[in-house]
Parts: sequence; structure tokens; C-alpha cells
Amino acid sequence: MKVPRSSSGRSRWRSLRAAPIGVAALLAAGCSVADNLSCDEILTEVDGIVRVEGSGNERRITYAERAEVSAWYMRFWLVTPIRSVLGFVFGRRAEVELDRPAVHVRELLRELPDETGGDLLACAGTAVRLAWLLEFEPNAQTKVVALDGLARMAQQLALPLFAGPLDRIGVPLDEQRLLVARAGVQTGRPGLRPATGWGELQRRPYREALQTLSEAPLVDPAARILLAQQLIEFCATESDAELLSLTRDALRATLVHLCQGCLLRAVQGRAPEFVEVRLCAMEQIRRLGGPGTVPLLLSVMIASPEERAAGAPLFDEDSLVPLVQLRLIHYCGQLSGDAADAVVRLPGQQDWQSMSPRFYLATTILNQQDYYSKLRTPALVALTWSLQRPRLDPDPEWVRNWREGRGQ
Repeated sequence: MKVPRSSSGRSRWRSLRAAPIGVAALLAAGCSVADNLSCDEILTEVDGIVRVEGSGNERRITYAERAEVSAWYMRFWLVTPIRSVLGFVFGRRAEVELDRPAVHVRELLRELPDETGGDLLACAGTAVRLAWLLEFEPNAQTKVVALDGLARMAQQLALPLFAGPLDRIGVPLDEQRLLVARAGVQTGRPGLRPATGWGELQRRPYREALQTLSEAPLVDPAARILLAQQLIEFCATESDAELLSLTRDALRATLVHLCQGCLLRAVQGRAPEFVEVRLCAMEQIRRLGGPGTVPLLLSVMIASPEERAAGAPLFDEDSLVPLVQLRLIHYCGQLSGDAADAVVRLPGQQDWQSMSPRFYLATTILNQQDYYSKLRTPALVALTWSLQRPRLDPDPEWVRNWREGRGQ
């Protein structure tokens, strides 16, 4: 049989490229879309799929159904020794149709924290992507992955989350100071300075503006993310050693506000489809901030005056199995002494909107009328342990007497 002319030239090149694909069909079946990829490669791939569209309250997350992704040989562990050569010869990326782009992105995000290596800019870039998804993605699974990743970024950078006065968390920067600081930063940002450099008189306002801009959170969640993005850019382009150090400090402080805001917003609300999101955020807050965050959780998660006026319960009771309240009971029951009586009163809250862990347990017990309540017995056990009572008394009358005697 005569071989067609084209098979000796172009087809031979195609067969060379296709050969490893055939071999890898079975080997790469269990290979994750993120295996063997670097932080930059994962971020580039995520950016090619995830889009933040709209502005203000109309922002939303969309996913590209066709995008460039890393070729299989760039992530398959067996060809790691020749990975760079294959990428150079055949190309590192290929455009493909994505059947489930959100699932693809979640796989990338699960791997991403393992690739940042504790580097400030890599962690900050990762945190920004996770924050966009956490704030504006309606999918609960994606939110959970983003929460876990954000917590890992905070740990890698040793960010002091929930370390300051808890009753001041979320208090925004004064609007006038914010406007002045923004103007100062924009005026002195890298790239706009004179080629001859700055004297002390020019440097001081820029230093003060950086510090002011990062000393308290911005009101709008998107503005917090955009500020972190801007500071990442400044860090990457800053040539002045002293100002680079100050910019990195400002970025770390901004990341603290960003992470705290994302975590606290995630525990709010009562939508049943986000129960797992609230549970995940509660666990991360408690783990990152320690036992002092328990009364903070109570203050953040309690119903607002408007919700109470509409007949909403004090805390989340939407699901048949009250997982959120059971988690709160567990946290409160772990505390004893002064920690169990601590109260965090957030700005603008009424007296009834803040309670100590022990008072929460007592209120839960007394609000549950049924002896077969899913909450009463766990709360009784938790309060009994917290008060170091020698035995469990199922009659709630002692709880009523204790609470009235405390007068909280």
C-alpha cells in the first residue's frame, strides 16, 4: 500500500505529539488537574477561568466554559524529570472545553495552598482569589474550599487574626481619614515619583498614608479585596527598600482585615443551603483565634433587631438537625472560669445582642420546652461541665435560678 505523502511530514509530527497522550490515557486517569503545578501556574489557570463581573452589589462570579489549562504532561508526576522539555516542545498549556469549570477551579484551589511556600506575595495573591469567590460565589462547596484555603494562607503568614480587642473588630476607618490616605497613596505610588528620588518631606506623607489605609478595615468587602490587590502590585514594583518594607507591613495588615471580614461574614445568615459554610467558618475562627472568639461568634451570629421583630429565633434553627447551635454549645461548653463569662459587645449592638458563653447555654436550655429537644440535653451537659457541678441535673429549674442570680 502506498503511504500518503502527508504522513511522512506533518503526520509524523502529529503522531509524535499524540504518542504520549495515548500512553498517558490510563496513567493520568487518577491525576488531579492541579498536580505538579506551581503557584503561578495555578493562579494563571484560575484567572483564565474565573471572572468577576459587574460592580457594587451587582458583582457576580462567572466561569469560562472554554479556557487554557495546563497540558496533562505538565502535571503528571511520572514525567516530572522531563516536564520542562515537554512544555518547551509541545507547549505548556492547551485550550479545552470545560464540562464543569467550577469543579475544575475547586480542584485547583485545593492544591494552591500547598504551592505558596509561605511567600507573602504568593499567599496574598491566593487570598485575593479566594476572597472573591468567598464573597460573591453562590456555590456552597466553592465557599467551603475558599474558607479552608484562606485559613491556610493566614497560618502560613502567621497573621494575628482576632488578636486585637474583639469588640473593635470590623470598626471601619473614619471616612475623612480614608479619603486623605487614599489620596496620599495614589500621589506617591511607585511609578509616579520623580526619577531623582524623594526627600524626607515627600516620604513622610506617603508612609503615613500607607499606615492609615491599613490600620482598620474598609466597609465594602470588594474594596478590601481591591486594596489588597493594589498593595500586591505596589510590593512587586517598589524599588525603595524602606518603603517596600512598609508596603509589605501594610499588605499584611490589610490581609488581616480581609481574612477576618470574610470569616465573620461567612458565619452570618440563616440560609439552610449555607449551613456547611457557617460550620466551616466557625471552626476556622475558633481554631485561628482561640477560645476568646466564642463570645465574638455569639455576638456576630445572634439575630439582628430587625430579624427579631420579624419573629426570627435568637440563633440559627432552620435545619431539622440544628448543627450550628450544637457547634456553639460545644464551643461554649469547652470554657470555664472567666473565659466562660466573657462578653463581646460590638459597636451599635443592644444589650440583649451580646451574651457570655454560659449565659448562652442557660438561655438555650430554658428556651427549649421539650425534654426531647436536640439542644436541651447537650446544653445542660455543657453548662454543668463549665460550672464544674458534680452531677448532671436534668431539671432546668436550677438553670433558671442560676441565670436569675447572675442577672445578665
